[in-house]
Amino acid sequence: SLCYGICNESILSFAQYGGLLVSLFHDISEGFRLGRLSLHLLEKLKVKASLAPVFLVFYSSVHSCVESHHASLEPLRHSYDTGMKFGNIHYALMSAHQYCIHSFQCGRDLSMVEETCKDYARRMKEHNILVVSKSLLPYRQVALNLMGRSEDPLQLIGDAMDQNELLKYSFEGQHMHIVSSIYHLRSRLAFIFGEYELASKMADKSKVLDLTNLTPFVRSDYVFVDGLISFALSHKENSFKWKKIAWNAIKTMETYAQYAPSNFQHRYLLLQAESAFLSGDDKNASTYYDAAIKTAGENSYVQDQAVAYERAGIFYFSKGNVSLASHCYGQAHAAFLRWGACCKADHLRLHSPF
Repeated sequence: SLCYGICNESILSFAQYGGLLVSLFHDISEGFRLGRLSLHLLEKLKVKASLAPVFLVFYSSVHSCVESHHASLEPLRHSYDTGMKFGNIHYALMSAHQYCIHSFQCGRDLSMVEETCKDYARRMKEHNILVVSKSLLPYRQVALNLMGRSEDPLQLIGDAMDQNELLKYSFEGQHMHIVSSIYHLRSRLAFIFGEYELASKMADKSKVLDLTNLTPFVRSDYVFVDGLISFALSHKENSFKWKKIAWNAIKTMETYAQYAPSNFQHRYLLLQAESAFLSGDDKNASTYYDAAIKTAGENSYVQDQAVAYERAGIFYFSKGNVSLASHCYGQAHAAFLRWGACCKADHLRLHSPF
């Protein structure tokens, strides 16, 4: 394109190169610039048949490194509709796949996430795109678990899937992204339900895949959950291993937050609160917890706000401030209910110190 000029194929190439810069070289500014250029060319040249692949690459790999993750949802749904219209079935269904995952990541109501995953997975199976269909199953089952529609919230076994069967299928087919996803989501569930040792084991098993192969927001999820687990375990054992993981998580999240504060600032603040709690810096811990709760709410990440409230409650209770601890536990319970996580809300009510 630089030598001979722009053609229709240049549009997707700029988006792909932007995604490569972000994922492999961590050059967010240049990657985002090239991604925006691809959108500009798409609009200028009016190549509607290229919309689905361009939107898929940009809104899954580049956009949320700078802009609000919530703002990716409508373009991804539009990408699905347009791709199906112009016969780009694969890119359309991959866009639907990302739409489902982004919906979960954005803290959309879990019942809506579950229904959306179920619907699009059915459409993928109809078009014989089976691997992509199966990669949605862990997200649907996590939603079901949190809603209280499984026998054991720590196991991905229920209406959507059986973790043992899907792991067998994935290992045999070398679909390691599904394996990694299963273990990562199980680590998140284990942390949410206070089973920190199990969470750590699942987090270790999720590393079967190089994180550079994941989209940036998914990669940040791994780092964030690893950091929370490590801080929680550091209260139980004074191990350099946990502190190293926790500090690396803070540094990584700080970098993400510099470019996209609407997506990552509250996570950075929560990790800072956990660090201050661990080091005995009560004043800064309180300040950081308050800021994390406020920022998560302002940016509509109800699931992270719920976790921040609960962690603040644990902090205040450990310091003997029963009044503030009770308030935070109550707010955490309400936030989990707003998310649709009735099972976790019940778990919190039964296991809170009040």
